[in-house]
Amino acid sequence: MPDSSSEPTMRLFIALDLPDEVRRELRDVQMRLSMHSWAVRWSDPVGMHLTLHFLGETPERLVEPLLAGMRAITAPTLRLSLDRLGCFPPTGSLRVVWVGLSGDLAGLATLYQSLAGVIQSVGLPTDPRPFTPHITLARSRPEATPAELRALRAALPTVSLQPLAWQSERPILFRSQLTPRGAIYTPLG
Repeated sequence: MPDSSSEPTMRLFIALDLPDEVRRELRDVQMRLSMHSWAVRWSDPVGMHLTLHFLGETPERLVEPLLAGMRAITAPTLRLSLDRLGCFPPTGSLRVVWVGLSGDLAGLATLYQSLAGVIQSVGLPTDPRPFTPHITLARSRPEATPAELRALRAALPTVSLQPLAWQSERPILFRSQLTPRGAIYTPLG
C-alpha cells in the first residue's frame, strides 16, 4: 500500500469573490489604518475574498469530488455589506485586522453549512470553531511590539468604513500558493 504522506497535495480554500468596488474601499481603509501602525502585513486587495472554509493541504485527488459537490449544492445569491472593523482575538495581542459583514448572514451561514457537508462527504475535517464571516485586511508581523499592536487596536474605531453592499456569486474553490512575496490565489472552479 502506498504511503499517503507522499500523495500530491494542494493548499485549498473555498471563498466568495469580491467586486472591484469593495476591494477599492478595503484598500482605502488599509491606507487610512497604515498611518497608525507598521506592525502588520497588509493583505493585497487584488486577492481579497470572503473565506468560507480553509481546507489547507488537501490531496489533489479530492479536487474533482469537491468541485462536483460544490456544483450540486444550491448557492443562493446573498446581499452582503461591509459593516465594521475588528480584530482577532478581541482582547490581548492583536493577530488579524478584519472587516465584518452585515446583510444576509443567515443565508451565508446556511451556505457555510452546505459546504461543510460537501467537505465532510469527501473525508476532510471542517473547522470546529464558530463561523465568523470577515475579510482579512492585515496580519500582525512577528517582530511587532505589543505597544504597536495596542496602538493599532486603539485606532480601529477612528477609521470610517463605507457600508458598501453587493450580491454574492457562487463559491469558488481556490488554490493558495505561498511565495516570499505573498500568497497567489488560483480559482479551480
